[in-house]
Amino acid sequence: MKKAVIFLIGGGLISSPTVLKAQKQTTQKTIQDIESVEIQGRLNHEATTIPRKTLDFIQSNTLGETLRKIPGIQNSGYGPNAGAPVIRSLSGNRVRVLENGMSVNDLSGISPDFNMDIEMDNVQSINIYKNSASVLYGGKAIGGAIDVETNYIARQLSSKKFNINALLEGGSNSGQRQAFSAKGTLAKNWVLTVGASNQKQDIVRIPGKSKDSRCYDPNLVGFNSILQSLCQLNVDSRNVLNISLFPYISQFAIDHMIEYELSQDDLYTFSPTYYNPSDGKYYPNPKNDKYISGQDPTKDRYRSEVNSINDIVPQKDGVIPNSHSESNSFYIGTSYIGKSFYVGGAYQNSYSYFGVPGYAMPKMPAHSHGKPQKKIEYLPINIKSFSHKAMFESAYKFNNFPIASIKLNYMGVFSKNMELLDRYKANQFTIQQHNGRLEIAQQKLKFLTGTTGVEVQYRDMEGKGSQRYLPNNISREIGIFTMQHLDFNFLELDLGYRNDHVQRRAEADNTYKRSRGLSGGNLNRRDFTLNQLHAAAQWNIFKKAYLKVQYNHSERAPEVNELYSGNNHFAILTEENGDDRLDKETANTIEIGGGLNLKNIRLSANWYHTNYKNYIYLAHTGLSREVFLVKEWRSDDTEVNGIEAEAAYKIDLQKFGKWEIGSYYDLVRNISVADSSIRKWSDGDYMPNMPTSRLGFSLTGSIQNFSINVGLDHYLKQKYLGKNINPELPMPAFSLLNARIAYEDNSLKIGTIEYYISGSNLLNTEARLQNSQLKFLSPMAGINISVGVKIKIS
Repeated sequence: MKKAVIFLIGGGLISSPTVLKAQKQTTQKTIQDIESVEIQGRLNHEATTIPRKTLDFIQSNTLGETLRKIPGIQNSGYGPNAGAPVIRSLSGNRVRVLENGMSVNDLSGISPDFNMDIEMDNVQSINIYKNSASVLYGGKAIGGAIDVETNYIARQLSSKKFNINALLEGGSNSGQRQAFSAKGTLAKNWVLTVGASNQKQDIVRIPGKSKDSRCYDPNLVGFNSILQSLCQLNVDSRNVLNISLFPYISQFAIDHMIEYELSQDDLYTFSPTYYNPSDGKYYPNPKNDKYISGQDPTKDRYRSEVNSINDIVPQKDGVIPNSHSESNSFYIGTSYIGKSFYVGGAYQNSYSYFGVPGYAMPKMPAHSHGKPQKKIEYLPINIKSFSHKAMFESAYKFNNFPIASIKLNYMGVFSKNMELLDRYKANQFTIQQHNGRLEIAQQKLKFLTGTTGVEVQYRDMEGKGSQRYLPNNISREIGIFTMQHLDFNFLELDLGYRNDHVQRRAEADNTYKRSRGLSGGNLNRRDFTLNQLHAAAQWNIFKKAYLKVQYNHSERAPEVNELYSGNNHFAILTEENGDDRLDKETANTIEIGGGLNLKNIRLSANWYHTNYKNYIYLAHTGLSREVFLVKEWRSDDTEVNGIEAEAAYKIDLQKFGKWEIGSYYDLVRNISVADSSIRKWSDGDYMPNMPTSRLGFSLTGSIQNFSINVGLDHYLKQKYLGKNINPELPMPAFSLLNARIAYEDNSLKIGTIEYYISGSNLLNTEARLQNSQLKFLSPMAGINISVGVKIKIS
């Protein structure tokens, strides 16, 4: 189990940011020989903890791609350079991403082309809450939370005077990466931390074409304007009469075609006879030799005839278009660490610039008034971000006092986040965000431990640019929470409660031009009061097994884009319309699970069921203006349920090494339970773009100085399909094979050197995530072989 920070109390209290975890793990024990993903079967929100050593194997450029191997979690996959974690089909504004317990600048819920404000090379471990973590972190954790622990602020004195880590890596399909970090003792109690990282890649290669082959099927895209938009195509098509529908040809039309100026629509008929007015008699019509029986006279009367299908921008086989990326970051921090307290601060900045595999117009073409239309210009969509963070952290441990410890955190985020067309700024969000969190842990009273705290957040978003889709806005949040844990050894109980107050304010100005749609209504000020509740019980069976049940009542306030958006959002090719009348979301979740932990075998399984009231989603209206689909934020009742199961077997083969074989399976369904004919027409019985079921296998081992990791993940073909007005198309099933081999040289007196080679998508499979909004434009990256060296000096 992860060690506590300096103020950990011997009486059984726990450390922040995960202060609400029970210190005692009764049902599972950490594998010391193989540092794999640690699934902790315990109360206070089941947590999955990923240590740094495991991150070395699974780390990718984005947080979503890094975590996609965890059961229940998938990657949003908005191209190769932007990916947010999807927890049990929920993401964006329902999954809170934190850094050392503090909310980061996460704009992916507002626009999925933005990446998470997390520098992966500075991450020491990641704690994942797959059920609602709203008692811990508020309403935006209604679907779970990701808490990333970084090394910016030292919380403990090191046994070594200094530690230096350096990384050099190059890949055949992942570019190059360098990282550096150092930690040293300046004086008796002062510690300094400093680090930097850099990454660059010019292009991402794939095994075939970037666009799905169905984009060029005339039977699919001919008159499906939404699929044409998703595939970014220009389709020249028309409706023609389906002559195979009619069993007869009208003899009367044949005889009088020129005389009466008849058309092809008059030539074919369902009638076996025709009336001749010259003699008042009926005569047989000739049969149509192209007739095909069994067709619907109404639906099949016309068929599409496609003359041409062309990409709006020419594509090149074997590469994802506009898939470049570059980023760099720097941090410096210092801490004073005493016997009973510590205090520290840090500064971190980061820069990123990357492409999205899609194109948009700089501006809509004006009406030509009969003159020749100018050629429409489409430019690549790029993202550029600058971020500065100021961090402060302090904790104090008490002795012989009712309060065991107190901790204070602050993080300020100041960033500019731009959506570009090529290098021209289309819109920009300037963010000022301030977060504060105070936690008080009480002294242990026999079997009772607990933590109480308060959290505040202020965010100011100011927009600029000719293609703004949000007005300036301000959000304020304050929450008070408590979590109490009762430990009777064989039985553990949890009870937690939180109360939040949330304000959303829109501040429209003269530079913000709204669309013709709903467009945020009247941009009314909104205030929300949220109540969060967590209750759980776990029965520990002879320290070998456990059974648990937990209940969560969670509430979430609508985000500013859901309330106030109102313009063409070119990055998602949508005219996005918020609704300032939306009510808060309410979710009630029951989860039942159990596990077995014998000497060499670990088994666990969970079943969960969530009922959402006023589930907010972006719905099709069936309208389109120019190339933009018109969508509105709506709310309806929804049900989410699924299962997750894991198994692992550990074996010690002596001189042949220590090994662990693992496997997992997960399934999730997001189902509409509202009696809404509009939703069934526009989005279907299931939410579209839902994660598919998966199963995976892994082999992890060490032999002498070598460590080996192999993973195989198989994504099934989606059975639970929604609609995008038209029925959703399932992506084909696929498998991803990854491997890493490392050798650690311990012969150096001052440290160690690790040499490694790793491979991803070794089968070079064309892999398209069902839940990706860009699945028709961009598959996952093709085969990549990376080599690198890690140097540790202490």
